[in-house]
Amino acid sequence: MVSAMRVPRLFFLLAVFLTTGGSSSLQEPLSDLQAKQPFTIDDYFKIKRFKELALSSDGEMIAYAVEWQSLEENKTLRRIYVSGTTPGAKVELIDDIQDAHNLAWIPGKYELAFLSNRNGSSQVFSYDLASRTIREQTKSEDRVAKFRFAPDGQSLAFIAQEASDDTPSLYEQFQTGDTGILIDPDTTSVYDFVNPDWPKIFLRPKRNLYIARQKPAIAVRIPGSVKDFHWSSDGRKLSVTYIANDIPTTIGSNRRTSLGIYEIGSGIYRPLASAKPPAGDQAGKSYAGGEWIPGENKILVRRITETDLWVSRSYPDWTTVDVSITGTLEKGGQVWQDIEIYGRDDGPIFIPVDKSTIYMNRTVRATRSLYRVTASETLAPANMVRNLNGSISLFRFSADFQQAAFVNESLNHPQEIHIWRKGQGSRRLTCLNEATAQKALPVANELTWKSTDGATVHGWLLEPVGPNRKNKPWPLITFVHGGPGRPMSDEFAHYAKYWSYPLKGYAANGMVVFIPNYRGTKTYGREFADPSNIDDEPVDDIVSGIEYLIGSGVADPKRLGISGHSHGAWLAPLIMTRTGMFRAGSFAEATGNKIVNYTLMPGMLNRLVHDAVYGGSLYDNPDRYIQLSPDLHFEGSWGAVLFEAGVNALAVNMLGLPKAAQNAGIPAEFIVYPKTGHNLTIPRLQKESAERNLDWFRFWLGGKEDADPVKAVQYARWREMRENQKKSQQAANELRQKNTDTQLDLRSMEE
Repeated sequence: MVSAMRVPRLFFLLAVFLTTGGSSSLQEPLSDLQAKQPFTIDDYFKIKRFKELALSSDGEMIAYAVEWQSLEENKTLRRIYVSGTTPGAKVELIDDIQDAHNLAWIPGKYELAFLSNRNGSSQVFSYDLASRTIREQTKSEDRVAKFRFAPDGQSLAFIAQEASDDTPSLYEQFQTGDTGILIDPDTTSVYDFVNPDWPKIFLRPKRNLYIARQKPAIAVRIPGSVKDFHWSSDGRKLSVTYIANDIPTTIGSNRRTSLGIYEIGSGIYRPLASAKPPAGDQAGKSYAGGEWIPGENKILVRRITETDLWVSRSYPDWTTVDVSITGTLEKGGQVWQDIEIYGRDDGPIFIPVDKSTIYMNRTVRATRSLYRVTASETLAPANMVRNLNGSISLFRFSADFQQAAFVNESLNHPQEIHIWRKGQGSRRLTCLNEATAQKALPVANELTWKSTDGATVHGWLLEPVGPNRKNKPWPLITFVHGGPGRPMSDEFAHYAKYWSYPLKGYAANGMVVFIPNYRGTKTYGREFADPSNIDDEPVDDIVSGIEYLIGSGVADPKRLGISGHSHGAWLAPLIMTRTGMFRAGSFAEATGNKIVNYTLMPGMLNRLVHDAVYGGSLYDNPDRYIQLSPDLHFEGSWGAVLFEAGVNALAVNMLGLPKAAQNAGIPAEFIVYPKTGHNLTIPRLQKESAERNLDWFRFWLGGKEDADPVKAVQYARWREMRENQKKSQQAANELRQKNTDTQLDLRSMEE
């Protein structure tokens, strides 16, 4: 366990790691890497990401949406492409549908359906490839949020969202009101004071379900706000997931969904499983899924037993339900199987092929792929992806499941679409990121090591290539991911979509990057995701990994840096203050003081999360909150620290961190980005942050400066900070020496 006054344990633990099996599959770079152009920060803005993918029902046509961050236009650009799936097929950029979202082929047709705001409100449209014409499929008074065609392509069901409540947000009331405003401490947070759009993030207007076999569309009466639905294979029923009207509106209530069946012919809706919020010591229940097994009157159901908002939702159990049986699900004597799911909104989790074959798109040990579900819940990778490395997502199948399309990527190669045909295997279809793939990319591999208590921990290592390859041991930057449940996956430039830390850019500039998936990270099992303490095991996992890299000759112990975002920007400074190992740090969007954070968050959130995770409330256990606040423990640390935040998110919470660092004599800077929330999304601000972070670590870990004259003021400021740090350290050393001499004189006099 780690104490608040922990000191480095390098020499004690090195022998342990070298004999207990820290391992790494580090491969040598290709021989021609030196001839390739190095990967730079500008290359991050050339990466194309596949955001949507649609495969026609016969598997012969594909449509996909590509996005990238444009520095020139300072916004996210998006393009829609359509092509055949056979080798050499023509790829078309169709100008008429560049505003399309939620792409889906109408079954049995080469007609691409999509959502668009082109007529002033989000509606369903379709584009016919043969006639090159566009049809408006819906004329809903409310904006359409989601749609699906029936398997025969003749019927359309869609969810329409009611207009937002025009009631001004608290922020707007603060700015325009002329009377006092009554505040509810249970629901109000600091974000209400700094972010005008804060309520829209959590409180969604009611969403209603409609079926359009003929115009006008018919409203389906569901006792709540509809979140999702699925057609049965015969097109006669819909499974519906919804937030029931009797669920109280609280934090987390948008995820407390119920499940029911709607029979289209009779117009009868029947509840199948009803959500219940937690009450006292009784756990809550919610239900999701509803995917139909083809040709069967059965659906797949996920049940979430809600014991907390921290871990439990990622560990549901699931079952197959015969919907012809009357009565509610919990009275049906179902056999439930446990499963670990860390979800992403890129398609269904369950993909039933027939009654004996069910696929699941899930992330296991930080790698997303397609797995076949078995009765024993053993992991069985699908044959179609067995020979591919890295993460695989956006699976789409033809109607007969004989063909599929998906996106493949890894830490070592950027995204591309692959096509699979039964009996022929898979092949790459696109090459949009080929120029990036040909860069001299860092060598990326998985790393495993033993933590202090013997637990095996996994992570990733990005190593320098080219001329820097021979300069081992390298300066090391440890990146602590946020979440903490969200793993750092085997994906290309994975974290750049949250905060623009140039991890590959660090490695391209001669620094090795260590990315630990420490305890608290999901996809490694429930026990790993739920450590006994939020700080102890995670700190041990990360520090032991650094010590292993030092002991194996990879990292230079005199040139250690650490960085993190969100939860990682709290955990990383905590490690920095507890160990004294690091020469430099950089943290974005952190809560540096748990006492301040507790008082600024809604009381309801504190009860549901912080009280459970921190071992009680602030008022009952203040010492624990002090222990978990890195800004109260900077005394004795010495590494220079860069702090960054979005003005609409945690900038207010972070203000205490640079104050505490400066009070302790630590070089520190605090940068607040305008028009920014918890994630940095504006391209030019992303580049500014990425360059600042690269400059910061090159300066403090290696004494290097960029010759660009635009940065002269920055380096002058940093050099002054460094000189002041040296003077402070010299004065501290002299004081320690004076105290030592005084003690020796006193002892001499006593003798």
